[in-house]
This record gives sequence, structure tokens and C-alpha cells, in this order.
Amino acid sequence: MKKKWLTAGAGLGIGAVLFLAGGISAMENTSGYDTYKTALKNTKAESSMTANVDLTITDNGKKIIIGTADLKVNKDQKAGSVAAFIGDNTETRSINVFRQEGKVVFKNSEEDVYKVKELNTSKWQHNGDQQGPPKAVGQIFGTLFGNIKELATVENKANGGKHVELYLAGDQVPAVVNAVGTLAVSKLGNHPESENTLDWMANMPKLTDKIKVDKIDLKAEISPNNVLEEQSAKIKIIGTDDSGKKHDLTINIDIDYTDFNKTVPETVDLTDKKIEEIKKDDITRRWRH
Repeated sequence: MKKKWLTAGAGLGIGAVLFLAGGISAMENTSGYDTYKTALKNTKAESSMTANVDLTITDNGKKIIIGTADLKVNKDQKAGSVAAFIGDNTETRSINVFRQEGKVVFKNSEEDVYKVKELNTSKWQHNGDQQGPPKAVGQIFGTLFGNIKELATVENKANGGKHVELYLAGDQVPAVVNAVGTLAVSKLGNHPESENTLDWMANMPKLTDKIKVDKIDLKAEISPNNVLEEQSAKIKIIGTDDSGKKHDLTINIDIDYTDFNKTVPETVDLTDKKIEEIKKDDITRRWRH
């Protein structure tokens, strides 16, 4: 049961990131994308911040999965923390992650143990600065998303801020996003039928036919200081199950950014705690499963 929960959470997170990254990349070379990119760069330059994330998935209008996460990061302290919850209206599981004192500490609600991983300098870092992915990634997205770039819009608000939006529907949705959406929904719905299956995972329908990403609505609210205040994604996926029943899955993700330059991440005192050290080989084996 524990592995199913963690796998499901990872699947939801990866799918959401792919949708959000893919859609935002579709705005490249537009005024909307340029505005967003500048705000994102300014946001990342802040010394500390808090991000509050809310996730809901509905099936034919009924909530079947809910999740929240509070993320805190402070670059000067080289510290961060995440408190996340995922489940449905009847059952919720939690996970906490702490980056502190050169370590990453994991704790979930199913175990009375703190898993600790010693940090090494990431290959993505050079001279202490976090680098983005290679430029080739952006070029690939540019090719995949083709001529929908002009659909991104930017609106100036009365307070000096900006509203950026990309709305895609029907044939406007790129084939690559459709492929990712179909795969993600199929994987999440393909849970094993057993007594150990979590109730909220059992609520996820198993779509087998006519699966399609029908609509995507990505929005960003930018402050007068040109940093991100909010981001949101609404993704509608339609399809049918083995019985021929139609399903309308809607994924909603909302992110609020607050406490710039004054966020202090949470920490955990490991004194007298049950600790399990995570080895590099352990992580490699988990990725292979």
C-alpha cells in the first residue's frame, strides 16, 4: 500500500509538471511568454519564498483526488521544506521533506522513521548557482508546439501587474500533450484490484478508449514588481472505460507565491528519532521498479 501511494503521488506530480511546462513552453516567442519568462526569472532570483499548491481531480464533476503542498525555500540558508497531503474526502496521507544541514530528510505518515540522504553538489550547479535545463529542451518544445505560440495573451492590470494566459481546446492541443495526458491517465487508472488498494486510488477511472486532452487553460498573475503571484492550470481529459461509460476528468492546479525574502523553512530535530540512511543505490533501485 505504501508503494502504491508514493507511486501515485509521483505520477500526479510528474504529469502536472509536464502539462504545465509543456503549455508554458508553447508560449515561447510571444509577448505572453516573454512576460512570463521575465517574471519567472525575477521570482527565482528572490532569496526566499513560500509556494502553496492545491490540486484537485474531478470525474464527471465529483472530486476523486485532492492534494496540497506548502513549499518553503531559503537560498541564503541553503534550506527548504515541503509539507504535502494527498488523498480524497475520506482518507489523506502526508509526507514531509526537509533540506537542512547538508541533508534531505523524508518522513511520511505511514512510517515512524525519518529517511535521511546526504547531499552532494548537484551536477546542475556551477559556482554555487542553480542552472536551468539545456537550451535544447526549449528548442524541442518549440518544434513540438509549432504555431500555437501566438495563442498566448498578456493583459495589463490596473494596479500595474499583468495577467498571462494560454487557452487551448480541441485541435489546438498539441499531439505531444495528448500523448502525455493519455499515458498519465492510463497509468493512474491502472491500479491493481486488491484489498490493499487505497480507496482514493480506486476512485480513479480506468480509461481505455477515446482518451483525449480536450482543454488546457494556463494562467499566471504577475505583480507590479514583476514577480509571480499566482499560477494555475486547468486540464480537461475525456475518455471512456471498458463498459463504455464516458468520463470527464478535470485536473486543477493552483499555486500561490508569498513571503518573498522573509520565508524561513521548517526544520526537524532528529534527536532520539528513528533514522534510516538512504544510499545512492537505494534510489537507483527505486527508479528501476
